[in-house]
Amino acid sequence: MNPDGPRILHVSTTDKLGGVSEVVRSELPYLTEAGWRPRWVTANDLGQAHDAAFVLHNALYGVPVGDFPEDRVRAGVEQFLAANTDAVVAAAREADVVVLHDPMVLTLATAIRPVTPRIAWRCHVGSEHLDMIDQEAISFLRPQLDAVDHLLFPHRRMVWPGWEDDRRLLVVPPGIDPRSSKNLDLPEETYAALWSDIHAARGTSGPPGTGDDAAVVLDDRGTGGLRGPDSPFVLQVSRWDPLKGQLGVVRAFESLARQEPDVELLLVGPHIDDRQNYPVNREVWEGLMRARQAMAPPVRERVHIWRFGPLRRTGEDLALNVLRRYARTVVQNSVRESFGLTVAEAMWRGAVVVGADVDGIGEQIDHDVNGLLTPYTEGDDIWAGTVLRSLTDEAGRSRWSKAARATVEERFLSRAGTLRQAAAFLNTTP
Repeated sequence: MNPDGPRILHVSTTDKLGGVSEVVRSELPYLTEAGWRPRWVTANDLGQAHDAAFVLHNALYGVPVGDFPEDRVRAGVEQFLAANTDAVVAAAREADVVVLHDPMVLTLATAIRPVTPRIAWRCHVGSEHLDMIDQEAISFLRPQLDAVDHLLFPHRRMVWPGWEDDRRLLVVPPGIDPRSSKNLDLPEETYAALWSDIHAARGTSGPPGTGDDAAVVLDDRGTGGLRGPDSPFVLQVSRWDPLKGQLGVVRAFESLARQEPDVELLLVGPHIDDRQNYPVNREVWEGLMRARQAMAPPVRERVHIWRFGPLRRTGEDLALNVLRRYARTVVQNSVRESFGLTVAEAMWRGAVVVGADVDGIGEQIDHDVNGLLTPYTEGDDIWAGTVLRSLTDEAGRSRWSKAARATVEERFLSRAGTLRQAAAFLNTTP
C-alpha cells in the first residue's frame, strides 16, 4: 500500500444519476476520513454497447429475456472495451484497490488484473428469486469474476447458488449519507420556502446563498402541480424503468382514489436524454402519460408525472428531500429491487413507506413495524387497501415513522458499510 495512504479507484459507467452513483458518492468522504485516497472514474463511452449493458442488467436481475444472446452481448462488450480499456487501465495503475461496479464494468477486470494488486466487483443488481437469475450470463462473466479478489453483494439472499461459501464474498448493503442535500435535516423555514414553489411544480432557485446547481428545475409535462400546499399525496420516486412498477401504481390509484377522494398521486423521475438513456426509459414514461390520459377526468387531474430538467444535482437532491418531507405516503412498487436506496432515503426522512415485498425492500421494511409491505401490483385492490391504511391509521403512522428513521440509523448509513469494505481490502491478501 502507498505510504501516503491506500489509493482506491471506483469505476462505474456514470457519475450522474442512479443507485450506483449515489452509493459511490456517499462513500467517498468516509474513505477520505479513514485515511484513503479515493478516485472515481467513469467508463461511460457505451456507444453501441447500450444493448449489451441492458441485456446483462436484466439477466442478472432475473428478468426473463429468452435465450441469452451471447454473440450480441460479446459484440457490445468488445466495443465497450475498445472504447474504455486504455483510460481505465491507466487509472488502475495508480491504485492499490480498484472497485468495479455492476456487470458491464466488470468486463474490464482481466484487462486491469496485471496492473493493480487488488480488484473488487460490487454487484448492484439481482434478486432473491435465484432460480430466475440467468446462469448463462454468469457463465459469460465467469472469466472476469475469476479475476477479482472480492465479490460484494448487497445482502445474503441475493448471493448466487453455489457462491455462498466463496472466500471472496463480502455482504455489504448500500447506505445513504445523512450529510448529503438529499438526506440533510433542513430548517423548517427552508422546507416551507422551497415547498411553496415545488408543490405547484414550479422551479425555485434553492436556499439563499446556494449556487446555480441548487436550483430546482421541474417539468410537469402538462400533468399539473398539486392542488394546494396541504394536499395529501402519495409519492413514488424512480427512474423510468419497467422494473420500478410505476404503471401498476397509476392503475391501482384509481381504486385508491374512489376510497380517498382528497389524495393525489405524484410520480417523479429524472430528465430523459435519448443520447444517454435506454430507449425503454422514454417508452415507460410515454406509457405512463397514456395511462393517465385514459383516466376519467376527475381522477386524471389528481395524477401528476414530473420530470426533472437537465441534471442539477444539488437542486434535485433538495427537491427530493422536500418531497419526502411533505408526502403523506411514499411508495416503491418494484418488481425487482436489489436494495432500493429510495426506500432508505424516505425512511430516513421519517416518511411512512409502503414497499413491494421483494428483494432488498423486504430487507429494509419490517411489515407493520417501520412501514408496510404489500405485493407488487399491476393495478389490484390489495395495493390500494394497504396504501389507504398508510394514509388513515394515525397511530400506525406515528409508530412507523419513528421506527423507519431508527432502522436506517442502525443499519443503512453509508459510513458503516464503507469502513467494512475498507477493512476487508486492507486485511485480505490478494
